[in-house]
Amino acid sequence: MLTGHKQVVLADIESGTQNATTGDREKRVTRARVLAANVELVGVNTAQLGQVQGFKLKYSITVGRVQYSGEKYLYFDGSLYAVATLSKAKSAAEMLLNVEEVNDGAAKAAIEEWSNANL
Repeated sequence: MLTGHKQVVLADIESGTQNATTGDREKRVTRARVLAANVELVGVNTAQLGQVQGFKLKYSITVGRVQYSGEKYLYFDGSLYAVATLSKAKSAAEMLLNVEEVNDGAAKAAIEEWSNANL
């Protein structure tokens, strides 16, 4: 199912310590939470506005205002997304997170590792 109610991981990632063998900085989850959220395809007007701003928006996720604390990444259905824009929802207690898909394998792996350890 492409849209509908889904389990979504909201997370912030930081470049942690440097790996001694490879020299690469390893990414790790600094803050995360799991929510049940409604995922919809982004609307045409929002997609066009995002395109003007340089974003390729894919989904709009409805979350409660008190549940969102400025996290940058969303993870659901095996894909990683970055919050590009925020907009108002139908209710004053909710907000829409408009997201675009990102190809950051290290961040995705960090969130998957966090999910496996905490869920």
